[in-house]
Amino acid sequence: MDTILSQGYGYGFALGLGAAFALLMVVITKVSTLYLGQVQTSERFSTASRSVKSGLIASSTVSAWTWPATLLTSGQWSYDHGISGGFLYGIGGTLQITLFLFLAIQLKRNAPSAHTISECFYIRFGKLGHCVFLFYCIATNILISALLLLGGSQAFAATTGMHVVAASFLLPLNVIVYTTMGGLKATFISDWTHTVIIYGILLSTCYTIYCSSPLIGSPSKMYDLLVEVQEIFPSATGQSYLSFHDKSMYFLTWSVAIGGLSSVFGDPGYSQRAIASEPSSVFFGYLMGGICWWIIPFALGLSTGLACRALLTNPASITYPNALSIEEANSGLPVIYGMAAIFGKSGAAAGLVMLFMSVTSATSAELIAFSSVTTYDIYRTYIKRDASGNQLVNVAHMSVIGFGIAMGALSTLFNYIGVTTGWLLSFLGIILTPEVSAVCFTLFWPKMTKLSLVIGCPLGTLTGIGCWIGSTYHFAGIITKDSLMTTEATFIGNITSLASSAIYIILISLIKPDKESFSMESLNGNFILGDDIDEESKEAVAISNKVKKTLTRHSWLSLLSNAFVLLGAYIIVPVSLYGIKKDLTKSSFTALIIIMLIWLLLAAGYIIIFPLWQGKASILVIAKHFLGKSDKPDDLDSGSSQFSDASVEEAEVTHITKV
Repeated sequence: MDTILSQGYGYGFALGLGAAFALLMVVITKVSTLYLGQVQTSERFSTASRSVKSGLIASSTVSAWTWPATLLTSGQWSYDHGISGGFLYGIGGTLQITLFLFLAIQLKRNAPSAHTISECFYIRFGKLGHCVFLFYCIATNILISALLLLGGSQAFAATTGMHVVAASFLLPLNVIVYTTMGGLKATFISDWTHTVIIYGILLSTCYTIYCSSPLIGSPSKMYDLLVEVQEIFPSATGQSYLSFHDKSMYFLTWSVAIGGLSSVFGDPGYSQRAIASEPSSVFFGYLMGGICWWIIPFALGLSTGLACRALLTNPASITYPNALSIEEANSGLPVIYGMAAIFGKSGAAAGLVMLFMSVTSATSAELIAFSSVTTYDIYRTYIKRDASGNQLVNVAHMSVIGFGIAMGALSTLFNYIGVTTGWLLSFLGIILTPEVSAVCFTLFWPKMTKLSLVIGCPLGTLTGIGCWIGSTYHFAGIITKDSLMTTEATFIGNITSLASSAIYIILISLIKPDKESFSMESLNGNFILGDDIDEESKEAVAISNKVKKTLTRHSWLSLLSNAFVLLGAYIIVPVSLYGIKKDLTKSSFTALIIIMLIWLLLAAGYIIIFPLWQGKASILVIAKHFLGKSDKPDDLDSGSSQFSDASVEEAEVTHITKV
């Protein structure tokens, strides 16, 4: 198929924009070292001194969960299924984040000294249990990273004609540079910057489509166009684009939501954020991150996805007078084509920038997560128990570089064997969701045994695969790569993999229990901190009784939040709309769009402004140095944490004194 942009856009963004961004991150890292005393120790590299506040946690959660699949698939679902697509993609992903709140709070309460969540498995279950979970953890890390580069490379190739192999290796290249230089803290700063750019493009797109575009310009015009296009280009499911009555859409969203639990609970990148955060920041960081992330696929689907469908009868459409081909739709091009129809080539370029931001930011999180697992769960656990802080940093650096190159190679392999992001997204959960039960029981249930982990998780995976293949044969009558994507079959495979593993773990633990239940209070004292740990990090791992009470209160708030999201937003509202079996009225559709626009504006304001407000002390310190109104940088003790994130609200910024 013809590309909408030239190859110059693809190579320019991957090399030029990527290099500029890497340079910016390196400069920020160096400035933090010089003027804030944030020296790159092993603890700071992997945990950011466990002092990150809620604003950066929220923006980092948004960035890490804004995959290429978030942008492309939400637009494709809305193009294929109408108004339900973006909403159901958004609420399904948000549920995964809010459910992770329980785990994040428990991890912070019982294991504040941990570097990775898999370290807890070594302490509870020894080498064998640790290795079993480590297999799932690393497999999640690898497949998620490959999924990111797969979606990015395929979209870059389809949009610009850039070779997929070149895209697979060039997209992560500059990310490797600044992640190696700056560690987890650079990742958080990078996440915020990427998210600001994504929100800026999304705000411009949504408000133009619904407020000023001569092609659409209002919710009522969009409504009329969708009614008209339904007659000429009907939905493949036979349902209206203005209705939630679409059975295949519900099976699809449930499959992705259940399967995606593994990519949150088992992905070390998400637990890394919980470990890096201040205890009081965990709840609000993840909750606000989930709420602010929800609107991205929701708004993108209701704007670009619907615009691409609504304008099929307009010469402005890229594929006029035809609909998008199956290949174009599966490549996620409704988002790019929708923006191109509204803005021309500049719209397609903006969409590509947004895609580039999602690939590089999420890849940075995966790189630092893998380096932490390699450093602490493999190198220090099994190779050099007494490794120095400098040795740990060196191993982390090598892990980032090696993993980035390996993921480019795996993405290339997937491209050549014809794997799509949608296929891999469905496959992930069937293979990996047993780790969800393993993580939850490890941190919450003292009676879980090593035997239940070693047997229950692999057995859950095998059960899910068996049910997936059997269901595919039942519904499709044939087993092929394409038939395995049958929505009913993928849903059954995902739900059985998740549920059966939990049942196996419970039954085995009760049938053959340990002599004594594990004491959760003893978990934290078994972690080994680096010999280069600074005072800030030492203070961060000491959780007082007052803080524990706060975390307990946050656990109950998490329960209420999840009850609202799961029962209200994900079950009652969508199922009720499904049962109505009618299109939304024009006034209801208009109200939905207005809510979306307001929500998007508020979310963007929070993510952009609040982290800056929380970091205002550090920003003022740096500004004073550049303006020559403070002591020389050399006067700062390199180990001082006076102006780190942990004390940013209490710091006095009128004068820097020598330590």
